[in-house]
Amino acid sequence: MRPVQRFRERLVLGHVRTRLAEGEEIVAWSHANLPDTRAPGLLIVTDRRLLLHVATSTIPDTSTPLAELTGFDLDRRKPSVVSVSVQGDNGHTQVDLNLTSRVRSRSVGRVLAALHHQNLVAPANFDPSLTSPLPPMERGVKDHARRVWVTVLGLTVLLLSAVFASPFVPGPGALTAVFGIAILAREYEWARDLHVWAARVVERFMSWIRDLRRKRRATSTAQRAPHRSGSDAPWEATVDVPPEVMAPPQPSSRSPVAARGDGTDGSDDDPGRRAMAS
Repeated sequence: MRPVQRFRERLVLGHVRTRLAEGEEIVAWSHANLPDTRAPGLLIVTDRRLLLHVATSTIPDTSTPLAELTGFDLDRRKPSVVSVSVQGDNGHTQVDLNLTSRVRSRSVGRVLAALHHQNLVAPANFDPSLTSPLPPMERGVKDHARRVWVTVLGLTVLLLSAVFASPFVPGPGALTAVFGIAILAREYEWARDLHVWAARVVERFMSWIRDLRRKRRATSTAQRAPHRSGSDAPWEATVDVPPEVMAPPQPSSRSPVAARGDGTDGSDDDPGRRAMAS
């Protein structure tokens, strides 16, 4: 396996490999989209099961053992997308696979060929011996113009995210970068790989933010709750008062006579009494 291919699988499938059983190996995989879902997904065929993984915690992974699968149907209503419906004993799984480039067409062919080798019933016009059993769409002038437009717009958004990431310009640099990668993922396979990885990183970051807010809210509620001595005891405010303020006043140990120091009780200070005494 080439280094680029190993890096791609480590980037895209690293999170999925941690959920595989011991000894389970991935046979083929391809990028996939669920109907009515914008989050990027993966359609993975292992030696034991068919796994549909979406890079978001709101949609759980769908896993079906290969022994329970019976066949698959193809519906190519658009030249750029083929809808694959895999039937099983307990229902069916439907995903949309992109065929806008030869690389994507080959990855889709490897997944379908891996399913066909598990004795699943395939459409009559499906030939697993071909490198690209489902040929990619033919690009016209409009498609090439769209590719140029997507490239210019995606690179512009990425440059804008780099500006936002600088300390001089405030802004959501990381989220803007994810948005630029999502734009480029419409046309480039490497950007699609990065989009899956970035979606997982953003999901973990948002989950961390929600947990942090929940903990802060719980701590704030606990601090505002009144302190009770018992489960049914009424709440009473307690104020720390210095002992000297709460102590009653004590009588002075010195008498008024002793306080003057001249043996009088202070009554001679009246001028009228001094005149009568003379």
